[in-house]
Amino acid sequence: MIKKIKGIVVKEIAYRDTSKIIEVLTAGGMYSIVARGAKKVNSSLFLGTSFLSYSEFCIYEKKEISTLKSVSIINSFKNTLKDVVKLGASSYLVNLCTQVYKQNNNSDIYNILLTGITKIDSGINTLGIVNIIEIQLLKYLGLKLNLDECVACGSKEIVTLSLDYSGYLCKNCSKISTDKKILKLIKIYDKVDISKLDSFNVSNEYLNYLDRFIDEYYSKYTGLYLDSKKFFESLLG
Repeated sequence: MIKKIKGIVVKEIAYRDTSKIIEVLTAGGMYSIVARGAKKVNSSLFLGTSFLSYSEFCIYEKKEISTLKSVSIINSFKNTLKDVVKLGASSYLVNLCTQVYKQNNNSDIYNILLTGITKIDSGINTLGIVNIIEIQLLKYLGLKLNLDECVACGSKEIVTLSLDYSGYLCKNCSKISTDKKILKLIKIYDKVDISKLDSFNVSNEYLNYLDRFIDEYYSKYTGLYLDSKKFFESLLG
């Protein structure tokens, strides 16, 4: 059956001399597609089947691996491909969202990824977008932070953000205090609609603090260990 799908190329696998198999994440699921001749630079399939490309694919749909008939690029993320930091951030998000999607086949994950890499390409702070998406993906892993009240007693008089308790703690439950701007910022990360985010002006001090917290949280609870995050962070200097 011939079918048209829109999606993001999240993986390329060499297949024979001139072809490749691509994995495409779409709102309707993950597709494995054979793209014959697509490894040739002069092929009409080359650009639209390259990693990170957001394209419309016309395929002969099959149960296991479909076959590509034609492709039309919607967004190749040209700015990202010319900037190593943006490319590192987008590559990490592709890897992260793909891993989370394998655990929770929710179409929201596709939408989050597409919006995130689009915002990065447009020039919005890469680390900020990466951290927002990391926080928002936690609910699909069943690990959402409690950022509405004290995890221990339910008080609203919050003073700190706790790694061990997975959320806020109040002044009666913790002797440690965290900068109020940090407490407010992580809640914004959790609630913000990325599609409506046109700017992101936060000090490096706060960005780096939350990035370290998120890294520790993912390491402690998710079981996801992605070298692409370390590579992206190394590009930030």
